[in-house]
Amino acid sequence: MRPLLLSLAAAASSLSLAQQTSSASAAPETVPTILGIRGANSAGCFAATSMSLAWGSASSLRLDFADMRASVAPADPYDSEAAICVTSVELGAFPAGWRFALADVTYAGHATLAGGGRLESFAAIAYFQWEHLKNTAAVDEPTVKNASGSYLMNVPEMKVNFGTSGFYDQDFSVNIPNHYAASAWSPCFTGQEYSYDDKMQVQFQFQAYLTKAGFSKTGSGVFGRAAGPALTADFNVVWEKCDPVERNAWGQFRMGDYETCKRIGPTGTEGNPTVRW
Repeated sequence: MRPLLLSLAAAASSLSLAQQTSSASAAPETVPTILGIRGANSAGCFAATSMSLAWGSASSLRLDFADMRASVAPADPYDSEAAICVTSVELGAFPAGWRFALADVTYAGHATLAGGGRLESFAAIAYFQWEHLKNTAAVDEPTVKNASGSYLMNVPEMKVNFGTSGFYDQDFSVNIPNHYAASAWSPCFTGQEYSYDDKMQVQFQFQAYLTKAGFSKTGSGVFGRAAGPALTADFNVVWEKCDPVERNAWGQFRMGDYETCKRIGPTGTEGNPTVRW
């Protein structure tokens, strides 16, 4: 069964990413720090240790997936399989007075297909979330958090249909443009992010959909390189100068005061908690 993908909400009104990209030729001298990678137990991507992430430059972000593979065979009772990876990347040390967007992503890998087996489509989704601690005296006052987020990229399906013309056994490279109705920029950074008060992360969802539908008795296919990373995703990152004051109005989705934690006094019973949610 095809997995359910995140749907795109109505975008905030602003200039399109294609319009903005032409003015974003400059880039900061430093890139955000990768603080951590958290893998999700998705099909073909089982742990953070199975992937690597690196900035080649301010304009290039690469993810390598060691285990993102899928296969279908004539004897299989099912006719489709998806290689899926969902991972959250925690970032910090952003350049002050800048914001970034994802212009496109290029997938590179290998597929071996025969008898009606085909690599039907790819998906690429990136969601940026900013969590802010509202008060600055959390020990003495109730802890109150706000959060906001936006899709930097949301392509739930891009058809490629490798293998439809017969036997296929080769490397591929697929570029997925970020055709967005409105600009999908990150917040404008102050340079103080990922302190005790601010935490920021990007959740990525990648998918390759392999199928032999209509050829259940003969179709077969394997997605993923035999050696090296099974799949590589290269993002083209664009930057532009901005005013950090505007950051507080950022986000397609906003949650105000969504989490509170208040310290309470002792009740007289030893061992009782001093913090209540």
